[in-house]
Amino acid sequence: MDKKPFVLRRSLALLLMVALSSALFLALYHFDNKYTKAAPQAINGALYVSEADWTDIPIRYLRDGWRFYADRLLTPETLKQQGDNYQYLSIGEQSNFAMGDSRRSPHGSASYALTLYLPEEEHTYALELPEIYSAYRFYIDDKLKLQMGKPDPDDYQDQTQCRVITFEASGKVTLLLAVSDHSFLYSGLVYPPSFGEPLNTYTIRGLRFGICLILVTVTLMLAIFSFYLAIRTRRGNNIWLFFLLCLSTAVFTSYCVVHGILPLPIQPWYTVELVSGYLVTLLVIILHNRICGTKRTMQVISGAASGVVCVLALLYGVFAAQLTLPVMLAFSNLVFGFKLLTAVYLLFTAAMAVRQNIEKATILLYADIIYACAFVWDRLLPNYEPILSGWFQEWGSLSLVIATGVVLGYDITMGYRHSLVYAEEQRQMKRQLTMQVEHLRQMNQKVEESAKLRHDFRHHLRTLMTLAGEGHCEELENYIRGITEINEGTRLGRLTDNIELDALVQYYSNLAQSAGIQFRARLSLPAVLNFPIVDLCGLLGNLMENAVEACQRQQTGDKTIFIAGRVQDGQLEFVVDNSFDGELKTRGGKYLSSKRSGFGLGVSSVLETVERYNGVINLYADEKGFHAELSLSTGVEKKNTFTGITKVYY
Repeated sequence: MDKKPFVLRRSLALLLMVALSSALFLALYHFDNKYTKAAPQAINGALYVSEADWTDIPIRYLRDGWRFYADRLLTPETLKQQGDNYQYLSIGEQSNFAMGDSRRSPHGSASYALTLYLPEEEHTYALELPEIYSAYRFYIDDKLKLQMGKPDPDDYQDQTQCRVITFEASGKVTLLLAVSDHSFLYSGLVYPPSFGEPLNTYTIRGLRFGICLILVTVTLMLAIFSFYLAIRTRRGNNIWLFFLLCLSTAVFTSYCVVHGILPLPIQPWYTVELVSGYLVTLLVIILHNRICGTKRTMQVISGAASGVVCVLALLYGVFAAQLTLPVMLAFSNLVFGFKLLTAVYLLFTAAMAVRQNIEKATILLYADIIYACAFVWDRLLPNYEPILSGWFQEWGSLSLVIATGVVLGYDITMGYRHSLVYAEEQRQMKRQLTMQVEHLRQMNQKVEESAKLRHDFRHHLRTLMTLAGEGHCEELENYIRGITEINEGTRLGRLTDNIELDALVQYYSNLAQSAGIQFRARLSLPAVLNFPIVDLCGLLGNLMENAVEACQRQQTGDKTIFIAGRVQDGQLEFVVDNSFDGELKTRGGKYLSSKRSGFGLGVSSVLETVERYNGVINLYADEKGFHAELSLSTGVEKKNTFTGITKVYY
């Protein structure tokens, strides 16, 4: 077989996934990004908003032109005394108060100020303040509008929450934010606030909140379902890991909901959020290794490395208040290297698994591509903060979680399906035993009747001799006819020379005739078949059981069942035909059960048996009835896995 077309198609599919992933992240960057949202920005600490601007741009993000007062916790009164002792700052340039100087502490106090020149006509405005680290006072002109925690160094208490402030104003307005941080990795105003018309501001906030809430709800429901399955399943190690993965993902992605509702201290919540992100990566790597069948050594090394990073992230969050800028930079470089190696490792292991024909690894490979693209674009496009959705790395991690869930869900579904089929096969075996017992009972009954006939034979001879001697020819003829009928009643008819199949067909023949169904059989089979008789009886038993049940549901017309079988050219060939009421339930080309919702277990068991032995089965219905035609190779060993090539026609 020429593999070049297959390799070409696979390569094109991978390139398409790279292109689609890149298109997604570029679209997010341009259309869901506070830094690319087109709107006039402040210059030299002042933002001018005309009536036309207010009408055309109902919401904007205050990114540029903030006046930054380092090491000062200002009030409106002290702000007026500062003169030109400040610097201009764009929000997002720095994530702490060290301002890139390794000699400075990343913690401390600072103030941000911005002057707005609004339309002369008074309007109601809304200002959404994101998480500000880690305690602050916010003033509009001379009024204190909001305080979170206690920013004074002598009485410091951290607290943060996403809040929206509405106010009425016109003309010149001064915004002042006085912040202190002695608690966390970030310090001060890290994310741009949104400013605009209240309805638009609350709409954007509500959409962001709703998207996050849906994601958290879905992951929590998956976690609950996984927990239930893990308890019910004996071999549920992967399910337990997926439960932890869903739980970690829910915690990691819940920040929008949690910080939008509750005012919380920095510890322990932000450390939990930080560690949960790295825990997601650890669990993904462990499950990824198991699904792809990675070598044990690689599993241990990758798992241990991820575990070490999780521990370091925990320590990093717990001791955030004591960290210096060089330590923060070192951890940032460590995280960069870890994410890079993770992306490369996941791609490599998934590609090797695909090369080894592990089919489930293909979907993981596609998810790994999304994760790798997220990492690359996160580095190429650093000025990104989502308006509605999530960060690039969150999208990448979410793709891995979804892919892992799909693979495990498929395994669980197939395992459940196989357990149902196994239960059906057990039922068939019990039924076969019942048939054999009934067949043996009938044979014993016939033997007893034959013994009685032999015992009475001398009396019949005397009667015959007497009738013959007296010349009663008509009575003699009638008596002989009666003896013949008695003898025929003691004979046990055989439908085939194979004892097991004969018992099976006799059982359904009697069952059908007792239900008023015409049953015909034409079986040209030897006494010994070069085929596992248990599986063959289970297969034919399912087909005949379905045939009997179909006839029993039939309300009009003749009820008929016909079975034929033969051995020809090393093939076992069978046909089972039956009448039916003309109504068939199908879904996706497959026949559904008439007794329960979903696909019929009997048909599923038949298909799996045929598949194990590389057989061919043809199921179809026409105006004459329902037909099952199958061919099985004799002398074929049973397969333990479902990898055989089976042709099934519907």
